[in-house]
Amino acid sequence: MSVGRPTGPAAASGSVLVQQKSAVADELAAEQMKKRAKGVSVEFLVSTFETKLQNALGDEYHDNTTFIHLAESFWGRREARFENMTSFLGHVETPSSDRVGENGVSLCTAIGIYDSHAVSDATHFLSWSWSYQVKKLLQTLKEYCTKRGLDRKKTFVWMCFFCNDQFEWFSGREQDGFETFGNMLRHIGKMVCIVDTYDAATAIYFKRLWPIYEIYIGFTEELAMDLALMVDSKEQLQQETLAKIKQAIVVEVRSAGASMPDDETRIKEMIAGRESDAKETNRIAKLLLVQMISNYLME
Repeated sequence: MSVGRPTGPAAASGSVLVQQKSAVADELAAEQMKKRAKGVSVEFLVSTFETKLQNALGDEYHDNTTFIHLAESFWGRREARFENMTSFLGHVETPSSDRVGENGVSLCTAIGIYDSHAVSDATHFLSWSWSYQVKKLLQTLKEYCTKRGLDRKKTFVWMCFFCNDQFEWFSGREQDGFETFGNMLRHIGKMVCIVDTYDAATAIYFKRLWPIYEIYIGFTEELAMDLALMVDSKEQLQQETLAKIKQAIVVEVRSAGASMPDDETRIKEMIAGRESDAKETNRIAKLLLVQMISNYLME
C-alpha cells in the first residue's frame, strides 16, 4: 500500500501551519535584519570618533593610517587575531549578547552604548575599501553630506568595519557575506560608492571584488546609488574631459580580489562564472560609474 500526500481537512490544516511557520520565520528574519541594520552618524565619525582615535592610538594614527591598520589595532593582526587589542570605547571588554559567555562587540554597538544619539537605523550603505586612508574617507563623508544638503547628525551610514561583529567574522563564525551584505543593501535601499579615483591604474575601488559585487546588486535590484569622490580625485576630475574619464575607468571583475579566498571564489562564480557573465558585469559596473561621474560633473 503506497502512502500519498494527505488530502482534505488534514492537508488544509497542515498547509495553514506551514504558512504560519513561514510567516513567523519571515517576521523573525525581518526583525533580526532591522536589529542589525544600524548605522553610525556621520557627525560622530567626523568629530568624536577621530578625537577618540587620536587618544587611543596616539602617534599610530596619522594621515596614512588605513582601516586595515585600525583593524590590526582593534582586533589583532591577521597572524594573531584577538591578541594585543586596543579597546575602543570598550568594544573588547563589553559582554556579547550573541556569543553567550564571551566578551567583544561590534564598534557600532560600543559607540551606541557610549552615545545613543550616534547610532540609529542606517540611511546609507557605503561601498568602499578597508585599504582607504581613514582621514580621507572621513573628509569625503563630511563633504558628501555638505554637497547633498544632509544633516550629519541624521545621516547614519552602514559600514562593515563598524557594523559587523568582527569578533564573529575573524573567528569564522559569520561566513555568509553574501547574505549579510546583499540583504543589508536591499534593506537600507540606498548605496553611496566612495571612489578613491576614477583612474583604474591607481584606483583601489576597482581592484576590490566586494565593491564590484555591491554595484552589481545595486543595479540588479534597482536600488538608489550615488557617488562620493575623494578629495584628490575631485580636483583631478575637474581637469579632465568625460571621454578621457571613460577611457580611464577599467573594471575587470576576474582580476579583482577579496581578502578571504572563499569570498573571492563565491563572488566570481556568481557574477563572473562564464566569460560572458564577466563581460556583462564589467560593462554594468563601468556604465554605472561613468553615469554617476557624469552626473557629478554636471551638478
